[in-house]
Amino acid sequence: MFAGHQSLTSGMELKGNILVSGNADSTVKVWDISTGRCVHTLQGENKHQSAVTSLQFTKDFVVTSSDDGTVKLWDLKNGEFIRNLVSLDSGGSGGVVWRVKCSDRKVVCAVGSRNGIEDTKLIVLDYDVY
Repeated sequence: MFAGHQSLTSGMELKGNILVSGNADSTVKVWDISTGRCVHTLQGENKHQSAVTSLQFTKDFVVTSSDDGTVKLWDLKNGEFIRNLVSLDSGGSGGVVWRVKCSDRKVVCAVGSRNGIEDTKLIVLDYDVY
């Protein structure tokens, strides 16, 4: 059993022995399922300010989206925040990034809003960090 989130788990992805889980409490956790240990909690001053809506990870990165209108890039190995990939001007006032899908260097973000403030659209980004 994996315990540690404080609210509804909103997304999970499993590859090999690594499980990444996102939560309505705005945190993302990286787990080693062979030991049951939480390896990293992706939070701190750059954490999401609202519920995590979607996540995916590659061999190097974790990409997360949130009700706060942001998409964040994290280092999978050390859990450190790298940068915001998307930060909607309408985030916090209705703009939401609903889903993300990523490859090793690209991410597609499904963007919209709860109140019509943000047009529904897909955003495609390269996130080469080197």
